[in-house]
Amino acid sequence: MKSRLDLLRGTAQLAGEGFLGALDVVEGMHQAVLDPFAKLLPFGDLLIRGTDFVYARLRDVGHVASTAAIGSLGLYERYLLPRSGDEADPVASNAWISALNGAVGDHLEDTRNPLALRLAFCRKGHALSLDARTLARELPCANGTLYVLVHGLGLNDSQWQDRDGEDFGSRLERDLGGSAVRLRYNSGRRISGNGRDFARELQRLVDAHPRRIERIVLIGHSMGGLVCRSACSHAARAGLPWREQLVAAICLGSPHLGAPLERIGGRLSAALEAMPYTRALAKLTERRSAGVKDLRHGWCSDRDRPRGERRDAAPEALADIGDARWYLAAATLAGSSDGTRARWIGDGLVPVPSALGQHADPALSLQLPDDQRHVFRGLGHLDLMNHPRVYERLRAWADAA
Repeated sequence: MKSRLDLLRGTAQLAGEGFLGALDVVEGMHQAVLDPFAKLLPFGDLLIRGTDFVYARLRDVGHVASTAAIGSLGLYERYLLPRSGDEADPVASNAWISALNGAVGDHLEDTRNPLALRLAFCRKGHALSLDARTLARELPCANGTLYVLVHGLGLNDSQWQDRDGEDFGSRLERDLGGSAVRLRYNSGRRISGNGRDFARELQRLVDAHPRRIERIVLIGHSMGGLVCRSACSHAARAGLPWREQLVAAICLGSPHLGAPLERIGGRLSAALEAMPYTRALAKLTERRSAGVKDLRHGWCSDRDRPRGERRDAAPEALADIGDARWYLAAATLAGSSDGTRARWIGDGLVPVPSALGQHADPALSLQLPDDQRHVFRGLGHLDLMNHPRVYERLRAWADAA
């Protein structure tokens, strides 16, 4: 959990960077407007140099203000900070921190901002220490079964809960036995980076647990399903033993063939870049996180993203998980219609074909039997995290694995 001081320091750092970033955009647009006229004026060069001078001094002010604010917080920490009761309210802080990480999490990590989330396995909103004593107490896995719930973009481990305070994990524990853990991670990082770290940490958990873990079920919502795919691919390449205990990997509303909103964002950025007067704004739109950009084509690997905005970019194959099974679930806001429009709208964020990995060209589809796919009608994207109908299907899949 982030302390109040972490929140203040991280916010001050981000505010300073935001000021400088906004200044870059304003200067870029100012220069684009000024340059053509300055070339026609007798003292045009002097005007441009004067403008550059003004913006440079504004940057100096921004740097000084940001450094002073962060420095003041350091003094507060050393001399005035109470030694207890400084923990931030988890309900008040987690949601917006998670959303911020989804938007610019790669930048937060690169700049070592205290607001950057670290990947961790959580129970009841708290990160687990991966030692035998803690795992025996907090994660007993009485029948050797472990369920791992992986949230989506801009969310966190606590947002699986429904109005009754339960989630899929607690219900699976009650109905099928075993124990559930929720992954918390910085969803603004590249999906492949989160997948690799997830695979390694899961092996640490399995190795440290005092009981032999015999069955592992992965459950990923939205981006979380792509993180599960990436983790399975890394486990296969690295020969991680937990892959032998995996019995099912379930993706709920994951954009395996890409997300239309991110494609629109990419097109907007390209359009702004093409015009000199809006080129500075293109830099602003391009600051959306690496994780968001990966959603354009459902990209799960470390390879460079495909260029352009083609809708027919070939998806990466599902990782080989041996005798275990992949299950893909989609939702559509339409209650009964199965027309093209209903499939394209899907759950409001991810179209049905993308969530099921089905392309009009079979060669561009994920190869999976039809009985390992399912569509939930009359549900939206976030309903896939906690709706009773989704749970019933999830329990059936987990029980059959």
